[in-house]
Amino acid sequence: MKLQKLLFSSFFTILFLLPFVRVAGQDEPLAEQIKDKIQHEAFTVNSILQTGFRYSLADDGFQGGRTFELGNARISLRGSIDNGFYYRLFLNFAGEPNLLDAYIGYRLNDGLRFTLGAMKPKQSLDFIPSPASTDFIDRTRIAGLLVQSRELGLSAEGDLGGFYYFAGLFNGNKHRLNNNNNKFYTIGRAQYTFREIIPGYLQFAVQGSYGDTPGVQTGNAGPILSGARTIMGTDFRLETNNYILAAEYLTGDLEIEKNDAEQTETISGYYITGGYSISDKTMILGRWQNWNHKLDNTDDNQLTIGVNQGITSIASMQFNFDSYYPHIGETQYGLSFLLQIAF
Repeated sequence: MKLQKLLFSSFFTILFLLPFVRVAGQDEPLAEQIKDKIQHEAFTVNSILQTGFRYSLADDGFQGGRTFELGNARISLRGSIDNGFYYRLFLNFAGEPNLLDAYIGYRLNDGLRFTLGAMKPKQSLDFIPSPASTDFIDRTRIAGLLVQSRELGLSAEGDLGGFYYFAGLFNGNKHRLNNNNNKFYTIGRAQYTFREIIPGYLQFAVQGSYGDTPGVQTGNAGPILSGARTIMGTDFRLETNNYILAAEYLTGDLEIEKNDAEQTETISGYYITGGYSISDKTMILGRWQNWNHKLDNTDDNQLTIGVNQGITSIASMQFNFDSYYPHIGETQYGLSFLLQIAF
């Protein structure tokens, strides 16, 4: 108990001291060497390395318990070539499957780009950002229950002024090389961004997906499907120099086998995020999230308080304190720390 109190107080001491952390100035010669040597239009190497630490205050399994972890060790090779073509090969050596993206694309103009191969579908607002630029260490529970992080197929997307669209036709079984039932999974997103009504941007979107994909797990933590799934959602994000306000709602009707019978499970949830920059390099954030299962009659909530601290243009830190309020059972608490280099 004394150790828990020490860690708890240490966490909030860190939050207090972060604004005073010494950060580098504008002169970063080693970061410039990276850009000069390996980042060009035709061939660019990017990398994300994330290491961290988890500490469950009650010595239970919340968020992995008490452990050091390697969150990501990613390397991306990408570029544009002649006649409008582009490519990407993206690997993660921190876990299986190693392959993230492997695609070839063709850009007709800003309003129409085609991509063929393994890619991240641009569906949920929470899943679209790279792990190098997420608001919190962990993505939301509802996105993890419903949304696929990678799919294999064909997509079309484009920007028409402030309007952005994404439409894709996929196998629906993640990174498996072959379609398991000869039916496709469709994913779409329509988004509009206002850039002149505030000193920043305000973005609204609707999104959805549908497909008959038995034997596939929804998201990375959802149930195994026995048939079709229909997922819908809406989201918005407001971002200025000092503030962030974002929210998203997702709901999915999933055909699953439960109690030896075919049933339709409905999983729904939302999150609300707010953030404030107390300096050029430091932002304090809070997120409330909810997710529920209709068949199990559960309704869970979680509060996350976080601090994002920039160090240099390619190095940063994140601190999170989570309070999980399950529908049944005791409240769980945990601390998370992440150190990141991304270029």
